[in-house]
Amino acid sequence: MPLPDFLTIGAPKSGTTALHAALSRHPGLFLSPVKEPKFFLTDGPPPTRGGPGDAQTYREHIWRRADYEALFAQAPTGVPRGESTPFYLYDRAAQRRIRETIPGVRLIAALRDPVERAHSNWTHLWSAGLEPVGDVVEA
Repeated sequence: MPLPDFLTIGAPKSGTTALHAALSRHPGLFLSPVKEPKFFLTDGPPPTRGGPGDAQTYREHIWRRADYEALFAQAPTGVPRGESTPFYLYDRAAQRRIRETIPGVRLIAALRDPVERAHSNWTHLWSAGLEPVGDVVEA
């Protein structure tokens, strides 16, 4: 089964969703229909506990290899395949798994000013009711 030829990685709230959407409209590329499959973040099932918003993200986690490969099954022959999971940028274990599984994969990194990114992330969590502290500096 096919695996991706490229991965979009980056910090959360750094534009990976917009980049994924733009790349998915390109006629010469195939992007996974799931924006953040998170396949390389674990060697098995996702964790069951975490921080604000993690319960939802764990439900979206694709961790079985057959399910991951199925994301790319509809790619036309010869068309570069990709997926976008920002967390691969800073997860050393994920980077090791990527290197072992797809040694020649290309990486596209989306970065953002860290202060603006942190504020955007806090705003997202707070407005969704996942961050109980109403002051970004205190949070």
